[in-house]
Amino acid sequence: MAIEVPVQRLEIGDVVLIDLPGLERQVEATVVRDIDRTDATVLVTLRVPGREDFAEEWRIGDMVTVVRGP
Repeated sequence: MAIEVPVQRLEIGDVVLIDLPGLERQVEATVVRDIDRTDATVLVTLRVPGREDFAEEWRIGDMVTVVRGP
């Protein structure tokens, strides 16, 4: 069951739905490293099978869809 949560609640191991350039549908990405939180943003390293790990930055209060927890 997927749920919408504020990005500041993400944890290592969470699986989120994201949009990637060049794909027509959302894909599942796993939070794989420590999360960097500031007063204004949350920086998360994500892993999608078959791709290099990458960083995604969201503003505090942005909502993400979590499909599985750690």
